Amino acid sequence: MQPEEGTDVELVLVDVGGRRIDTGPAEVVFGSVRLGRWHVHPVAGANRAFPGTSAHLVKINYDLRVDPGAPAVRWFEIGFVLADSDAAVVAALPHGATGPRPATSYRLSRNLEFVPVENGAAEVHVPPVEGPVHVYGASGDAIRWLHVAPGRAGVLPGSYSAWIVLLTPAGQTEQKFRLAARFETEFVDGEDFRPVPKSTEFGISLIGSGRSAAVEAEECDEPGVGLPGSSPRVFICYAHEDETHKKKVRDFADLLRENGLDPRIDEGQEGPRTEWDHWALREIREADFIAVIASPTCRAVGDGTYRGDDRAGIRSELGVIRNLLQKHPRWASYLLPVVLPGCSVEDIPMFLHPETMDHYVVEALTKTEIEYLLKTIRMTPPWQGWDRP
Repeated sequence: MQPEEGTDVELVLVDVGGRRIDTGPAEVVFGSVRLGRWHVHPVAGANRAFPGTSAHLVKINYDLRVDPGAPAVRWFEIGFVLADSDAAVVAALPHGATGPRPATSYRLSRNLEFVPVENGAAEVHVPPVEGPVHVYGASGDAIRWLHVAPGRAGVLPGSYSAWIVLLTPAGQTEQKFRLAARFETEFVDGEDFRPVPKSTEFGISLIGSGRSAAVEAEECDEPGVGLPGSSPRVFICYAHEDETHKKKVRDFADLLRENGLDPRIDEGQEGPRTEWDHWALREIREADFIAVIASPTCRAVGDGTYRGDDRAGIRSELGVIRNLLQKHPRWASYLLPVVLPGCSVEDIPMFLHPETMDHYVVEALTKTEIEYLLKTIRMTPPWQGWDRP
């Protein structure tokens, strides 16, 4: 059995309104993302293109389990990070879809890409995709699938499957993974529960794959599917004005996610106690773009007129942005002031040049309203001002 029976990540909601320093937030578990049996097949015929390595075709099975009566899941993401090895994911399916897609079959090329076929020679079968699915994994050491509900009805619980081609050093007998799950639910206005990402680690045996049916990589001239192209990573900088504003920011992040971007936001970060200024510096430097969400507090902090000692998060993030911008003025093209419903252009900090550079007014949280922003992101060449980690 690979991985072990019962390997899963719980879907956890945290009672934000009940947070206390001495007791911590109350948590509610309402479901899980559970792994099923994985099928690992050795790949023959690929070592000529990848000497010194072994290739494995892996079918990943997982279930979305949601308790009866739980709120609808607007989207959920399952991700796998390779741990403690020189292995790499070199191809993945499903490759991504913005809407429903029919079932598709593939065979494996000697370049370790999935090539679509329409005959019985296929080794890989991907079932129909009912709604948008986005995939992230251009780096090769991680792969993530994001399932989005069509409309607001919620992602359907049930079984899902995916495929990867795993390339490992020759002779490696086990591969460790870190499984992570994130999600967003449909809340009633005024509810104080928020989702928290969770993760766990497991390993699969590569020796056992020798007892599975081998897959023969074939010569073929047709174009194949490997890893997806890099999805622009957008760090969202915003002030925690109130619950209404924070919900709009979360909905804005969801909208970017549903349109194939990779938004990063401070809420729901998993892990130990965090040094937030270090976290902000790392996230900002690793991002392709920074979306600064306009608001009165954001403007006051950015302009140096805020008089309180609180708002540590926005003060830390804007401080990092301002310092990097002073050192790299050309980076200004990658700073995107965004005005969400309920705020105005007057709420953009002056150092972001609201009157002399573009800003992005989003009058409603719909795809149509962010088209100009999406076009800017997709047409702007990658930032080359500092070395990426």
